[in-house]
Amino acid sequence: MPYDWLWIENVVFPLVGMGMGVLFMFGVYRVAMRWIDRRHERLMTERGSGAGAGELQQLRARVEALEDSVGRVPELEERLDFAERLLTQAKHDRLGAGGESGR
Repeated sequence: MPYDWLWIENVVFPLVGMGMGVLFMFGVYRVAMRWIDRRHERLMTERGSGAGAGELQQLRARVEALEDSVGRVPELEERLDFAERLLTQAKHDRLGAGGESGR
């Protein structure tokens, strides 16, 4: 079966061209986004000596405090479980002592 060159010229070549165009535009998009990000970072560091730096320090301090408190949660849970066990044991002791004296 011979190739249909007319179909290849009218369908395949335009599809290949569109695919290459999409790949090219994706590359342009990536370059533009890198340029915008770098420009933004540069502007932020230049302006960073103002109020933004103080706010950043406050946020970092809050994050550090939250990370420190994460270790305390299991310890507090363990203490709460211990206190609950003591209370239930005391309750059972009182109920047991009250039942024996009532007989």
